[in-house]
Amino acid sequence: MVRLVALILSVALAATLDRQPVFKAGVDLVTVPVTVVGRDQWRLAGELSAADFRIFEDGVAQQIALVSHEPRPISLCILLDSSPSMASGRQALASRTIDSLLSALDPKDEATLLFFASRVRTVFPWTNAAAIKPVSWIEWRVSLGTALLDALKEGLAMVERASNPLPVILVVSDGGENASRTPLAKLVATRRQSETIVYGIDTELPPSRGAPPVNRAFSNFLPDIVGDSGGTIYEVRSPEAGEAAARAMLEELRSQYTLGYVPKRGPDGTFRQLKVEITAKGYTVRHRAGYLAATK
Repeated sequence: MVRLVALILSVALAATLDRQPVFKAGVDLVTVPVTVVGRDQWRLAGELSAADFRIFEDGVAQQIALVSHEPRPISLCILLDSSPSMASGRQALASRTIDSLLSALDPKDEATLLFFASRVRTVFPWTNAAAIKPVSWIEWRVSLGTALLDALKEGLAMVERASNPLPVILVVSDGGENASRTPLAKLVATRRQSETIVYGIDTELPPSRGAPPVNRAFSNFLPDIVGDSGGTIYEVRSPEAGEAAARAMLEELRSQYTLGYVPKRGPDGTFRQLKVEITAKGYTVRHRAGYLAATK
């Protein structure tokens, strides 16, 4: 009976994958976006099937009911650091990276852009990719303070209002933090429950490029906020490298696999740990750490 239900749900999901926000928890079929990469970090060529993957929930093997390799429309929330440490060379790097990203989005994608220093400011709200106008970078003024954690909190709230099935947050920053009111542990828990993929552009430039060195008296928070979301951090040291990172991120998102399964346990309000394995040697997978099995 479970197998029949899984088959029916997988067919229904495959037909509506581009229209429904399937990243929300609390549905019968759990879906997991999975990035497959080789040792050289290039994505795996060719098509894979359910036999090439194994998925575990809290250590218990699950029966895979869906394997999709179809690109899904992206909802991209960009958080741009506008604190003093982002001046000069990092400013040029960040603007080139974001311009490259926005121009490469597909027509079905959408994006929103927020600046943050001591406060978070929306530059433009959720906008269909085809209607996004070039960013007027003359509006980017650096200001005191770096509320990185508050910015991610606001980004997660923005994602809740997104329209597309693949929610992504990109943080462009040097990783400094000195002004947030949001505790890190609470923020990570919220990010996990939202099932949002988080990427980071670490704008580390050598002083010779005209950028002030990062004040490492403050920790680099990018690894903490990207964490086990399924995303990654690109260390970018030139505008050209920023453009390359933008292309790599979009290519990765468009080449993801989506795995689906019907959990053997019903929803009970607990956070479930996920683990995906690939049987092909020489490759690894990256995915979110788990999901909230919310009750209906």
